[in-house]
Amino acid sequence: MPIAYVFGVHDRMKDHERRLGFIARSGLPVLIEGECGTGKEAFAELLHDLSGAGNGMTRILCPQSGPVVHPSGGNGAVELSQIYQRARGTIFLKNVHVLSPAMQEQLLIAIEQGDNQAGDIRPAVARLIASATESLEGMVGRHEFSAALYYRLSVYRIGLPPLRERLGDIPELFDEMLRRGASGGPAPAPVPARMLDVLMNYEWPGNLRELQNIARTFGVTGDADEIITELNSRSRLKPAILQIRPGDLSLKEQVKGAAQKLESEIILRTLERHRWNRRQTAQTLKISYRSLLYKMKNCNLRVEAQATPEGN
Repeated sequence: MPIAYVFGVHDRMKDHERRLGFIARSGLPVLIEGECGTGKEAFAELLHDLSGAGNGMTRILCPQSGPVVHPSGGNGAVELSQIYQRARGTIFLKNVHVLSPAMQEQLLIAIEQGDNQAGDIRPAVARLIASATESLEGMVGRHEFSAALYYRLSVYRIGLPPLRERLGDIPELFDEMLRRGASGGPAPAPVPARMLDVLMNYEWPGNLRELQNIARTFGVTGDADEIITELNSRSRLKPAILQIRPGDLSLKEQVKGAAQKLESEIILRTLERHRWNRRQTAQTLKISYRSLLYKMKNCNLRVEAQATPEGN
């Protein structure tokens, strides 16, 4: 394969692997859905590489409103529809679910114009791959997303399972992440059985991205005890309802634990949507910046190294 990708043994991933070549060569729009960190962009890259399309892949982080910064890094900003009409190869629209109704309409018009130029066989403009961390079908049902645009984007629909549903793939995934992290340098230390056991029993709220961070840490330090301590610490921060059988808790305690878990997931999704810009996240959630920092600390959510500057 042009890029390393681990499908593993999960039934849904094996199904994607069987259909991959056909979908990649079709040139038709693909919608990739899944939680934050499940590998949607990596899957889009694989589709692009296997498609044989030239001119590279243009990545666009979808804004909620207004123009977007040109993906080539040039000065100024351009409309999303202009990027779509000018690009060749593949366009990857990340987080398409955040587009405002006006921008959804703008993109739909651009796609329809491109289809009219191309006819029914191949698109005249770039191949379109979109990703979303929320179900667009559900958003259509709630009248939060354009049904016409949804059906344009989802000619092929791919759902990537969260890592907690494919724990059996962790040994292969972790080995591949260590191998890539070595980049021709010294081979990483072997993974002790006790550490692998902890990896296989952790819930991975950050999915593949969180697993990759652990692999990078282990690749540098080779300290299994440090990783075990860190993951055990994260596990202890989970609501008690996740660690104790429901029969051991009162209804009030179970409801409180479920609410804490839901709050953590909402905060994480919103942070991802705003590229970990905490001020924008606080505004979206309609809470104070100080309250967000407190909640992030309680949920053990750390600011990523590539977070967007707070002033942007």
